[in-house]
Amino acid sequence: MISPLTSSPEDRAGAVLTVDLAALVENWRRLKRKAGAACDMGAVVKADAYGLGLAPVARALKDAGCATFYVAHLDEAVALRGIIGPSPRIVCMHGPTPGRTERDFAAHNVIPVLSTAEHIKAWRKFAVAADVLMESMIQIDTGMNRLGLTAREFTTHMDDPEGFLGLHPLALMSHLACADTPSHPLNRLQQERFASALATFRTKFGDAKGSLANSAGILLGPAWHYDFARPGIALYGARATIDGPAWPTVPVVRLAARILQVRRVDAAAPVGYGATVQAPDGAKLATVSMGYADGLLRAASPGGSGVLDGFKVPILGRVSMDLTTFDVSLVPESSAVPGAFIEVIGAAHTVDDLAREAGTVGYEILTALGARFHRRYLPAPPPSARTS
Repeated sequence: MISPLTSSPEDRAGAVLTVDLAALVENWRRLKRKAGAACDMGAVVKADAYGLGLAPVARALKDAGCATFYVAHLDEAVALRGIIGPSPRIVCMHGPTPGRTERDFAAHNVIPVLSTAEHIKAWRKFAVAADVLMESMIQIDTGMNRLGLTAREFTTHMDDPEGFLGLHPLALMSHLACADTPSHPLNRLQQERFASALATFRTKFGDAKGSLANSAGILLGPAWHYDFARPGIALYGARATIDGPAWPTVPVVRLAARILQVRRVDAAAPVGYGATVQAPDGAKLATVSMGYADGLLRAASPGGSGVLDGFKVPILGRVSMDLTTFDVSLVPESSAVPGAFIEVIGAAHTVDDLAREAGTVGYEILTALGARFHRRYLPAPPPSARTS
């Protein structure tokens, strides 16, 4: 018989991930105010809500008034439906597997995004055979060359009386390729192409809405907003743009790693696998219980850092699977002790700071967050405290 654990999950954890749901909701509200009342401000919660936990994130946003949620895969949509109940819209951006999963979309009231001629044909066939009249979104490509009908395919479907027969499109949608660089000329070109296609689409579906803007697209201005906005990264407190002034998001994530051991290097010596870095004579090193298995990317060494007692502490040597060593030589002895925590992500060392050090983007940092942390969720305001 296995004895029950007497210690707390936090005491056993090598690192603690704190998610501030009130900050998340505030970021959603700021974007909603930016886009205006005419735009349905949704939330992209794919990839386990960018690594932060689908259930707590979705519930907080639903309670705040979010009515449309976006995921990538059908299994994500089904899990989300069980969390948020029957009323909110769930849009599955990868759409159905043609001829195989349409019935599951209908059973769970998941709106499919139809991006290919095969998608459209299979959905139309299913809708007619099952006598289902259900909303969908039609995706067109306006310059990203990733998903969506090409301009030629869109024109072919519009010209064919049976091209969209049997469909009940809620919206036409597309995706911006360079919205994170506001000055990029493709932003305006995609907006113009989308506006033209939407006007054409509405000659056949007069009530069809438009959806173009992701987080960075919302910041481009009203011409990109249309009827449905799909923010992701900005909800979670990371920067949506590469250049220009940063949108004022509230930090959502704090990740702190527990120090296991502190040592003094008596003489200059290598640190970590490969002996790639030399610790100088007299350096003070702290090794924490966190590594690339937890989402601290190996690319963060060298160049990565954390914060301990207000001091920036650089990573020394390679990040390994479960352990990372920091140079804490400048930190007071009273603070650099086993059991103390080095902040890897927080207000003083943000998601974007860590991403820059690792040569990547905030998206990858968040979605790489591992499952071994102890997770704490700071509550969002109750629904009664909702503001517009």
